[in-house]
Amino acid sequence: MGVAWLEWNGVLYWAEHHRLTYEPRSVVSALVEGIWLKAPSSAHFILRSRIYTDTPLSELCRGTILICAKRSTYLGQVPEPVAERMASHFKAVQVWPENMVHAQSLSLLPPPFQGTVRAEQNRSIEAWLISADGRLLAAGHNSAGRNRVRHAEMNLLAQWWLREGRPLPRGARLLVTREPCAMCAGAVWECLESKTDFCVEYLEREEGSSAARSVLRNQRILRHCRVFSHSGE
Repeated sequence: MGVAWLEWNGVLYWAEHHRLTYEPRSVVSALVEGIWLKAPSSAHFILRSRIYTDTPLSELCRGTILICAKRSTYLGQVPEPVAERMASHFKAVQVWPENMVHAQSLSLLPPPFQGTVRAEQNRSIEAWLISADGRLLAAGHNSAGRNRVRHAEMNLLAQWWLREGRPLPRGARLLVTREPCAMCAGAVWECLESKTDFCVEYLEREEGSSAARSVLRNQRILRHCRVFSHSGE
């Protein structure tokens, strides 16, 4: 069981998560997503604080921090004072209890929230997972306006994992309208059954550091195309 936490305005926000192999969620992404779910009107400011974790940072963790937060530190273990606050709930809020995982994965969207969110406009981005024989396996659309973790690729991966509980299949293709950012690229990379027999195709190149620092940018499986072909030709 991994733990991630940060402190903002005297309150400790924390999450714990046991990550399964190929699961498109890490303890750091669970913390970030949980904060957006619990406090969407303040999440942008809360996530400026340094994130700490007792779990080595994966590509998904690093990408999530780059896109949705600011900075992180891997400590190897939870300091005793922090663990005591978590256990006593003294100015400590658990933002990702296990019973929330399945409920949120089922809907792929945050629950209704009455209040002001910093930005609610969703960019028009879609993602499709196509099997080696041309069948549509899963799809996702961008809903990051109210929860910054909910990019199209992340929604697709959550849907796929909830239904199938297995890696992205060998020989399949992921089609995306824009090049995956570092967070989505990290999630896709860690969910692949084969890191050579798979293809990620995108229509529009994403400029800036978010894509330039993605794990997919220098991989042969990433391709820029002008049109999507259902047959892969």
